[in-house]
Amino acid sequence: MTETLFRQLFYTSRSVPGVDVDHILQQSRHNNAVDGITGLLWHDGSHFLQVIEGPESSVAATYARIAGDPRHTDLSILSDRAIAVREFGYWSMERATRTLADGEAVLARIERRLAGAPETLRQAFAAATAR
Repeated sequence: MTETLFRQLFYTSRSVPGVDVDHILQQSRHNNAVDGITGLLWHDGSHFLQVIEGPESSVAATYARIAGDPRHTDLSILSDRAIAVREFGYWSMERATRTLADGEAVLARIERRLAGAPETLRQAFAAATAR
């Protein structure tokens, strides 16, 4: 029996002013369902932090599409790794911000999801969400 490995890519970027995060999320959920991508989208008003995970080819194609999107700039990959089990398995694309009513609860769920992630990934997430 062959073990299926997934790829998980974690990046940050700077959003352009006036970006419609709800529209991005709607598009992401549709595309991700088709491509087998799960993950998280964090937006603090000026920066994005996103984790995408799924089959290697799907993550590569998704990131290529994301990298070409003019709604953000200054992309920086914080982590790109193989994973055996999805850490955001049932999240077609979860949106998280501190300003949403359940923001702190979502942060707690994310921290639990990242409990097994490398320390550098957890630290990068903590730094990005502390802004």
